Amino acid sequence: IQQAIEKANQAIHDTAARSPAYEGMGTTIVVATFNGGRFNVGHVGDSRLYRLRDGNLEQLTTDHSLSHELIAKGYFQNVEEVAAAGLKNAITRALGLDTAVQVDLMENAVQADDIYLLCSDGLTDMVPDPQIQSILADHGADLKPAVDKLIEVAKQNGGRDNISVILVRPLAVKTRPAITTWPRRLIRWFGNFFATGE
Repeated sequence: IQQAIEKANQAIHDTAARSPAYEGMGTTIVVATFNGGRFNVGHVGDSRLYRLRDGNLEQLTTDHSLSHELIAKGYFQNVEEVAAAGLKNAITRALGLDTAVQVDLMENAVQADDIYLLCSDGLTDMVPDPQIQSILADHGADLKPAVDKLIEVAKQNGGRDNISVILVRPLAVKTRPAITTWPRRLIRWFGNFFATGE
């Protein structure tokens, strides 16, 4: 995931450097892979990954934005306070702005019937989290209508930016087989050796 995002960053940066029309071009990204009962996530900027589990929606990624940095440092309690203070939100990390990019990576366990939402700020700026949770809960496992409804509501609420929405629901969770390290195998072999005398 990290290598793919770094390659995308370099491609965007190189394209912008070759053409004045693309100067300053950048974007955000969130990507996830699911395997063996776990998921891996990489993200840059304010594109987000959410998880709906047992009816509760949780944002798993942390925005790389001025608002969230001010909140993390204790200047404000929430995004609404930042907006009320008249401070314009801005992303603090994006693809394409420099030759190198810092990618946040995360791994976590998956449960069957979790619903994962990957989305751009075109959705989250227009649809508040409680409404996203309600829409996902109303549609349950029927993901296509849920995607359509999220996009529809974002457009109805202003639709000021591109709206990217992906929903994922693991149907079953297969855990990875236990990995036995070579020291454990060696100890087990010696134990068997001395037990049998072979």
